[in-house]
Amino acid sequence: MIDKKVLKGLKNGKASHFETIYHLYSGWVHNFVYNITKDSQTAQDITQDVFLQIWNYREKIDIDKNFEGYLFRIARNVIYHHVQKKLKQQIYVSHTKGEEADEPDRIEREVDMSIMEDYIKELSEQLPAARRRIFTLYWKEGLSYKEIADQLSISPKTVATQIQRSLQYFHSRLES
Repeated sequence: MIDKKVLKGLKNGKASHFETIYHLYSGWVHNFVYNITKDSQTAQDITQDVFLQIWNYREKIDIDKNFEGYLFRIARNVIYHHVQKKLKQQIYVSHTKGEEADEPDRIEREVDMSIMEDYIKELSEQLPAARRRIFTLYWKEGLSYKEIADQLSISPKTVATQIQRSLQYFHSRLES
């Protein structure tokens, strides 16, 4: 968690506080973007855009709220706009070549799902080990409650409870 004094300094336009935030979070943002784009140069460009947005809209930062969540939303939005721009370019090129363009909504949904999946993976790392194991078997392996219970030698009710708690945790984090 970032110190509120640093956020307050950023909000007031202190470049040194912005640099502190940049040094603390630029690696995280770059890795997050790279995991989605799989392109280092694009990740570098988007990371710069994210921090440009932070600087440009610094007055709007609520220092009492979750800064990491705010940063994640900005990164997600910048990625979304980058992909949308790239998609429009591809559609234009495919139309000029007389080819059928991909369905823009489908690609947009895939990008949204990829971003959400990465965020859920990140959040699941914060779950207790046993709950994370149950959730992974449910989410990634697609096992039923009964199959998970049989595999882990626990009751299906325990599996249901742990899945429900995981989902509640994710929901609470997504709201913030």
